[in-house]
Amino acid sequence: MFLEMLPSQERFIRVKNGSGRTPRRRLYEAGNKNGKSEIGVAEDLAHALVYRPWLDEDDPDYTILIKVPNIGLVCGETVMHSIAEKIEPTFRRLAPKHAKPVWKPGPTGVLMKLTLTIDPKTGKKLGSQIYFRSYDQRPETFEGIDFDWIHWDEPPPEEHLKAAERGKVVTNAPSWFTMTPLKEPYIFDQFSSKAAIHL
Repeated sequence: MFLEMLPSQERFIRVKNGSGRTPRRRLYEAGNKNGKSEIGVAEDLAHALVYRPWLDEDDPDYTILIKVPNIGLVCGETVMHSIAEKIEPTFRRLAPKHAKPVWKPGPTGVLMKLTLTIDPKTGKKLGSQIYFRSYDQRPETFEGIDFDWIHWDEPPPEEHLKAAERGKVVTNAPSWFTMTPLKEPYIFDQFSSKAAIHL
Protein backbone atom coordinates (compact mmCIF):
# COMPACT_ATOMS: atom_id res chain seq x y z
CA MET A 1 0.00 0.00 0.00
CA PHE A 2 1.41 3.39 -1.01
CA LEU A 3 0.38 6.40 1.04
CA GLU A 4 2.02 9.80 0.98
CA MET A 5 0.90 11.42 4.21
CA LEU A 6 -0.01 15.04 4.79
CA PRO A 7 1.69 16.56 7.87
CA SER A 8 -1.60 16.41 9.83
CA GLN A 9 -2.08 12.73 8.90
CA GLU A 10 1.45 11.94 10.01
CA ARG A 11 0.90 13.66 13.36
CA PHE A 12 -2.27 11.59 13.78
CA ILE A 13 -0.56 8.22 13.37
CA ARG A 14 2.52 9.21 15.38
CA VAL A 15 0.85 10.92 18.36
CA LYS A 16 1.97 9.56 21.76
CA ASN A 17 0.72 9.95 25.30
CA GLY A 18 2.83 10.79 28.34
CA SER A 19 4.04 7.18 28.49
CA GLY A 20 5.31 7.29 24.93
CA ARG A 21 2.51 5.04 23.63
CA THR A 22 -0.24 5.54 21.07
CA PRO A 23 -3.32 6.76 22.98
CA ARG A 24 -6.21 4.30 23.28
CA ARG A 25 -8.51 6.98 21.79
CA ARG A 26 -7.39 9.38 19.06
CA LEU A 27 -9.26 12.21 17.32
CA TYR A 28 -8.47 13.67 13.92
CA GLU A 29 -10.66 16.75 13.63
CA ALA A 30 -10.46 18.90 10.50
CA GLY A 31 -12.53 20.43 7.72
CA ASN A 32 -13.52 18.69 4.52
CA LYS A 33 -10.91 17.44 2.03
CA ASN A 34 -8.15 17.11 4.65
CA GLY A 35 -7.56 13.38 4.25
CA LYS A 36 -9.40 12.36 7.42
CA SER A 37 -11.20 9.34 6.01
CA GLU A 38 -8.18 8.25 3.99
CA ILE A 39 -5.83 8.11 6.98
CA GLY A 40 -8.62 6.50 9.03
CA VAL A 41 -8.98 3.71 6.46
CA ALA A 42 -5.20 3.36 6.26
CA GLU A 43 -5.13 2.88 10.05
CA ASP A 44 -7.95 0.33 9.76
CA LEU A 45 -5.97 -1.74 7.27
CA ALA A 46 -2.78 -1.30 9.28
CA HIS A 47 -4.44 -2.65 12.41
CA ALA A 48 -5.83 -5.61 10.47
CA LEU A 49 -2.30 -6.32 9.19
CA VAL A 50 -0.61 -5.29 12.50
CA TYR A 51 1.84 -3.04 10.65
CA ARG A 52 1.74 0.12 8.53
CA PRO A 53 2.88 -0.99 5.07
CA TRP A 54 3.46 2.57 3.85
CA LEU A 55 6.22 3.07 6.45
CA ASP A 56 9.73 1.61 6.37
CA GLU A 57 10.09 -1.56 8.45
CA ASP A 58 12.65 0.15 10.72
CA ASP A 59 10.26 3.04 11.43
CA PRO A 60 9.28 3.09 15.16
CA ASP A 61 5.59 3.34 14.17
CA TYR A 62 5.68 0.51 11.61
CA THR A 63 4.52 -2.28 13.97
CA ILE A 64 1.16 -2.10 15.78
CA LEU A 65 0.90 -4.01 19.04
CA ILE A 66 -2.40 -5.85 18.65
CA LYS A 67 -3.34 -9.50 18.39
CA VAL A 68 -3.53 -11.13 14.99
CA PRO A 69 -5.90 -12.01 13.49
CA ASN A 70 -8.16 -9.32 14.88
CA ILE A 71 -11.68 -7.94 14.39
CA GLY A 72 -12.32 -4.27 13.66
CA LEU A 73 -15.37 -2.06 13.23
CA VAL A 74 -15.65 0.89 10.84
CA CYS A 75 -18.61 3.23 11.29
CA GLY A 76 -20.00 5.94 9.01
CA GLU A 77 -23.00 8.22 8.94
CA THR A 78 -25.13 6.41 6.33
CA VAL A 79 -25.00 3.12 4.44
CA MET A 80 -25.62 4.50 0.96
CA HIS A 81 -23.53 7.67 1.18
CA SER A 82 -20.82 7.21 3.78
CA ILE A 83 -20.10 3.49 3.43
CA ALA A 84 -20.97 2.94 -0.26
CA GLU A 85 -19.68 6.18 -1.75
CA LYS A 86 -16.77 7.14 0.50
CA ILE A 87 -15.47 4.42 2.80
CA GLU A 88 -15.77 1.34 0.57
CA PRO A 89 -14.03 2.96 -2.45
CA THR A 90 -11.18 4.08 -0.18
CA PHE A 91 -10.79 0.54 1.16
CA ARG A 92 -10.79 -0.88 -2.36
CA ARG A 93 -8.10 1.61 -3.39
CA LEU A 94 -5.83 1.09 -0.37
CA ALA A 95 -6.30 -2.60 0.53
CA PRO A 96 -3.17 -4.57 -0.51
CA LYS A 97 -4.09 -6.92 -3.36
CA HIS A 98 -1.59 -9.50 -2.03
CA ALA A 99 -3.70 -9.67 1.16
CA LYS A 100 -6.30 -11.52 -0.97
CA PRO A 101 -9.19 -9.40 0.38
CA VAL A 102 -12.65 -10.98 0.45
CA TRP A 103 -15.41 -8.38 0.10
CA LYS A 104 -18.79 -9.43 1.54
CA PRO A 105 -21.77 -7.21 0.72
CA GLY A 106 -24.85 -6.90 2.89
CA PRO A 107 -28.50 -7.17 1.73
CA THR A 108 -28.34 -3.73 0.06
CA GLY A 109 -25.21 -4.63 -1.90
CA VAL A 110 -23.05 -2.32 0.22
CA LEU A 111 -19.91 -3.68 1.88
CA MET A 112 -20.72 -5.34 5.21
CA LYS A 113 -17.48 -7.22 5.96
CA LEU A 114 -13.94 -7.36 4.65
CA THR A 115 -11.55 -10.20 5.41
CA LEU A 116 -7.82 -9.94 4.75
CA THR A 117 -6.99 -13.58 4.21
CA ILE A 118 -3.22 -13.42 3.63
CA ASP A 119 -0.42 -11.42 5.23
CA PRO A 120 1.12 -9.82 2.11
CA LYS A 121 4.50 -9.52 3.82
CA THR A 122 4.89 -13.20 4.74
CA GLY A 123 2.39 -14.93 2.45
CA LYS A 124 0.95 -16.74 5.49
CA LYS A 125 -2.72 -17.00 6.48
CA LEU A 126 -4.02 -13.87 8.23
CA GLY A 127 -7.81 -13.83 8.69
CA SER A 128 -8.36 -10.36 10.17
CA GLN A 129 -11.96 -9.15 9.72
CA ILE A 130 -13.35 -5.64 9.34
CA TYR A 131 -17.09 -5.01 9.85
CA PHE A 132 -18.99 -1.96 8.58
CA ARG A 133 -21.93 -0.23 10.25
CA SER A 134 -23.68 3.13 9.85
CA TYR A 135 -25.52 5.47 12.15
CA ASP A 136 -28.79 4.95 10.25
CA GLN A 137 -28.77 1.38 11.57
CA ARG A 138 -30.16 0.57 15.01
CA PRO A 139 -27.66 0.96 17.90
CA GLU A 140 -28.12 -2.69 18.92
CA THR A 141 -26.59 -3.78 15.58
CA PHE A 142 -23.31 -2.40 16.92
CA GLU A 143 -23.33 -4.95 19.74
CA GLY A 144 -22.57 -8.65 19.87
CA ILE A 145 -18.93 -8.72 18.77
CA ASP A 146 -15.97 -7.81 20.98
CA PHE A 147 -14.06 -5.65 18.55
CA ASP A 148 -10.27 -5.28 18.81
CA TRP A 149 -10.37 -1.74 17.35
CA ILE A 150 -13.01 0.78 16.22
CA HIS A 151 -12.89 3.60 13.65
CA TRP A 152 -15.59 6.28 13.79
CA ASP A 153 -15.75 8.22 10.51
CA GLU A 154 -17.68 11.35 11.51
CA PRO A 155 -19.19 11.80 15.00
CA PRO A 156 -21.53 8.98 16.04
CA PRO A 157 -24.78 9.46 17.96
CA GLU A 158 -24.03 8.76 21.61
CA GLU A 159 -26.22 5.63 21.78
CA HIS A 160 -24.28 4.06 18.88
CA LEU A 161 -20.95 4.85 20.53
CA LYS A 162 -22.08 3.32 23.82
CA ALA A 163 -23.41 0.19 22.11
CA ALA A 164 -20.17 -0.46 20.22
CA GLU A 165 -17.84 0.42 23.07
CA ARG A 166 -19.45 -1.94 25.60
CA GLY A 167 -17.24 -4.64 24.12
CA LYS A 168 -14.16 -2.54 24.82
CA VAL A 169 -14.50 -3.49 28.47
CA VAL A 170 -13.38 -6.97 27.41
CA THR A 171 -10.78 -6.09 24.76
CA ASN A 172 -9.50 -2.64 25.85
CA ALA A 173 -9.76 -1.83 22.14
CA PRO A 174 -8.23 1.34 20.73
CA SER A 175 -10.50 3.64 18.77
CA TRP A 176 -10.03 6.64 16.51
CA PHE A 177 -12.36 9.34 15.23
CA THR A 178 -11.85 11.03 11.85
CA MET A 179 -14.35 13.83 11.66
CA THR A 180 -15.50 17.34 11.03
CA PRO A 181 -16.81 18.15 14.52
CA LEU A 182 -20.04 19.90 13.56
CA LYS A 183 -22.53 17.39 15.02
CA GLU A 184 -22.96 15.54 18.30
CA PRO A 185 -21.89 18.14 20.90
CA TYR A 186 -21.18 15.42 23.47
CA ILE A 187 -18.03 14.54 21.45
CA PHE A 188 -16.57 17.97 22.24
CA ASP A 189 -17.62 17.81 25.88
CA GLN A 190 -16.37 14.27 26.55
CA PHE A 191 -13.38 13.95 24.22
CA SER A 192 -12.23 17.00 22.23
CA SER A 193 -12.10 19.42 25.17
CA LYS A 194 -10.20 16.88 27.26
CA ALA A 195 -7.65 15.81 24.62
CA ALA A 196 -4.14 15.84 26.04
CA ILE A 197 -2.60 16.70 22.67
CA HIS A 198 -4.20 18.81 19.97
CA LEU A 199 -3.10 18.03 16.43
